[in-house]
Amino acid sequence: MYQLQTFQFPKDFKFGAADADLQVIGEQYTLKNEGSEPTMWTHFAKTSGSVYKNQTPLPGIDRYHLWKKDADLMRELGLKHYRTSISMARTMTRNKKPNPKALEWYKKYFTYLKKNGLKIYATLYHWELPQYLSEKGGWKNRETATYLVEHAKIVYENLGEFIDEYFILNEPYQATFESYHLGIHAPGERNLKGTLAAIHNLLLAQGMVFQTLKSLNKNLKLSTTYNPRVTYAANPYPEDIKAAQYAYGYQTGMFTDPLYLGKYPDYMMELFEDKMPEIKDGDMDIIKVGAGLHSFGVNFYRGKVIRYDPKSDVRFAEVIYPQGIVNGLGWPVFVPPTYQEALYDLLCELYHRYENFGMKQIYITESGTCWDDKVNKKGEIDDEFRIFFLREHFRQVEKAILAGIPVKGFFIWTLMDNYEWDLGYMPGSNFGIVHIDRQTMKRIPKNSYYWYKQMVRSRKLD
Repeated sequence: MYQLQTFQFPKDFKFGAADADLQVIGEQYTLKNEGSEPTMWTHFAKTSGSVYKNQTPLPGIDRYHLWKKDADLMRELGLKHYRTSISMARTMTRNKKPNPKALEWYKKYFTYLKKNGLKIYATLYHWELPQYLSEKGGWKNRETATYLVEHAKIVYENLGEFIDEYFILNEPYQATFESYHLGIHAPGERNLKGTLAAIHNLLLAQGMVFQTLKSLNKNLKLSTTYNPRVTYAANPYPEDIKAAQYAYGYQTGMFTDPLYLGKYPDYMMELFEDKMPEIKDGDMDIIKVGAGLHSFGVNFYRGKVIRYDPKSDVRFAEVIYPQGIVNGLGWPVFVPPTYQEALYDLLCELYHRYENFGMKQIYITESGTCWDDKVNKKGEIDDEFRIFFLREHFRQVEKAILAGIPVKGFFIWTLMDNYEWDLGYMPGSNFGIVHIDRQTMKRIPKNSYYWYKQMVRSRKLD
């Protein structure tokens, strides 16, 4: 592993934690108490067969009622920076009007967070698409962008006093390729042409939200969060090198190039040929808002090793090395042993590609790992593997900062075990530094909670 002498993180470096509305709040009480709309995830979980044991988000970890206890745990951790999402399925009715009961809950929660000294980084879309919009085509339908714009306006007009920075999207790759091409996430479709339309419409929505919010308040801090992935060719063969480029474009370039360069990558346009949707005059000007962003958020869990696959419609496949270090789900997190600095490599690659096109600063808006954590006889949870993962990724951030990459914060994923999308509540899918007893909803801080608490206080690694 990369080793550094004792390094003190800069005074302006933000140590934070992140979660998402649907994962911690669920829908059981929002539907009952607020008259909110169901998201596409409940329908997907019940009908697709793709979610572990068909588990729906209900009731999350009951943040709906236990918000004060959870905010107190953040305060005790020493956190000053908290990233969460505000669900468009809650804030807005079908006719694009504010939902006062949902907004009142957010006001109550955010007021208490502010009282505890927390800055709030609000994600406007973390996959909480209402089911009624999914039935109209979801992100394949260009009109869906107008709903995200109205949601953003409602959030600003009703909750803006609490929000320190907005993140317009969370992981558009997951919301498009994994949702409409691979069928892993809601709505579970498998159509490449529809996926490419979804990408364009989601990026268009992002640009429209940016323009709308800036027109309301030019001083707002507007950012976005992607999950770019560094890719390595399995072999030094031309076909594997090209496949690695396709894999990079698939998860990264198709989203970052339009944002900063105002165009889709030429090599991906060549790959997708006639499957791309109609791009109307002015669309790319709306999408190209990268230079205006306050921050670019990076969600990072692992790199990928890629080989050429002529049978795939995207011409690549991932190589899994048995000697790699894996997490509780079997994901290789340091793969293979010669590629243990994937986060550092990615940060350098991103910044050097886009620094002359307006990329100002980077946050790690998510990073963490999962394990099937067990409570021992002492009532403690020894999650040394999670501490190891976080420590090594903080080291890579240290290295990036010393190399001149403007990384300004690290938000761990996540504060508490929660609903993990297609994995439901499956054992081994727990990313939190606080354990949740699924029967009682009791919160039990893990050893990683205390490790992170010490790091937040000292601003350096042990």
